[in-house]
Amino acid sequence: MKTVGVVIPTRWEARDILRNFPFESRGRSLYHAAISGRSVFLCISGVGREAAYRAAEQLVSKGVGELVSMGFCGALVPELHVGDLVTQRLATVDKPVRTPEERRALAGRAGAVAVDMETQAVIEAGTRQGLPILVRRVISDEFGDDLTPLFGACGGFSSWAIAIRLLNPFVWPLAARLRRHSAVAKVQLSETLASLCA
Repeated sequence: MKTVGVVIPTRWEARDILRNFPFESRGRSLYHAAISGRSVFLCISGVGREAAYRAAEQLVSKGVGELVSMGFCGALVPELHVGDLVTQRLATVDKPVRTPEERRALAGRAGAVAVDMETQAVIEAGTRQGLPILVRRVISDEFGDDLTPLFGACGGFSSWAIAIRLLNPFVWPLAARLRRHSAVAKVQLSETLASLCA
């Protein structure tokens, strides 16, 4: 059976996976486990295309036989809800998509149903090596969610800027809702990895 290489952007997204499976550290942000008899490497890449591409290349250097882009994604259509699994028609962007208007526009341009910031880079890295690539992303924010209070007017992703915005009580209800959403999504990610290795 092929060794699986999982690229996941953040430790937050990976938390339940690392807790529920026998992963052992193999260096900075790299983990290994045997799950249902399958060898699995997991790399916490960081957010964005460049980070995901580097992580995918690192996994390729470990001899993985397939790559999996795993983590959260945002819904671009009203039919998708928190916890839903997305395996195709996923758009990759460089800035967070914040508002329903932005989501609708991206869905129209890309023909996509969901959005993330890493999957396309994992696909490119795997394709260059002739490896099969799987997409296993889980909805953590819905079509109607407006993330502007968290990401700001410019829409760039900066963990420092987000931390500063979280000092504002106006942002707390949104942050609490997203925390509940991500708790649901993390459970689904863990179950998805189990199914993948079964």
